[in-house]
Amino acid sequence: MLERGRHGSSALITAAAVAALCALLFFPLNPWLSLTMPRHQAIQLPAALLLGLVLGAAIRRVNITGLSRGLAALILALGALIFWMLPRSIDMAAIHPGLNRLMGATMLATGFLIAITLRNMPFEVRIAFPGMLASMLLATGATLRTFAIQLCSSFTIEQQHETGMWLMLIGLALLIGTAVAFIRALGPESRTG
Repeated sequence: MLERGRHGSSALITAAAVAALCALLFFPLNPWLSLTMPRHQAIQLPAALLLGLVLGAAIRRVNITGLSRGLAALILALGALIFWMLPRSIDMAAIHPGLNRLMGATMLATGFLIAITLRNMPFEVRIAFPGMLASMLLATGATLRTFAIQLCSSFTIEQQHETGMWLMLIGLALLIGTAVAFIRALGPESRTG
C-alpha cells in the first residue's frame, strides 16, 4: 500500500509539472514560439508531445491493451501528428493563438496516448512505431528543406528550410535511438551469433 501511495504522489507531481510547463509553452511563450517556423514546429510541437509522453509514462494505471486497440490508438496518434504538420494547419495555428493551444492540447494527448499504448505492445510494434515516426520526420524535413516553394504563408522560405533541417535532425536522433533500443533488446547472445 505504501508503494502505491508513493507512485500516486509521484504521478501527481509529474502531472502538475507537465501542466505548468504546458501553460508556460502555450500562454506566455506562445507569441515568441509562434513567431518563426523552427520555434513553432521544432520546439513547441515536439515539447508538447514530449510532455504528453512524460505524463503517460508517469501515470502507470492507465493503459491501452490488446493489439487491435493499440494499433488503432497508434494510427490515431500518427494522424494527429500528420494533421498538425500540414501547411494549412501550421498557418492557422501560427495565426490564431486559440488554434495553437488546440495543437498543444492535441500533441499533449497524442504523447499521452503513445505512452499508454506502446508499453503494452509487442516488441515489434514498440520498434516499428518510432521507426515509422522517424521516417515521417525525415521525409517531412527533406521536403521542407529542399522545396523552393513557400509551403506556409505565415513563415519565410528561409524559416521553412531551417525547420526542415531541424525536423531531419530530430528524425535522425529518433532513428538512432530506435536502432540502439533494437540492438539492446536483442541481447548479447543474439549479437554473437
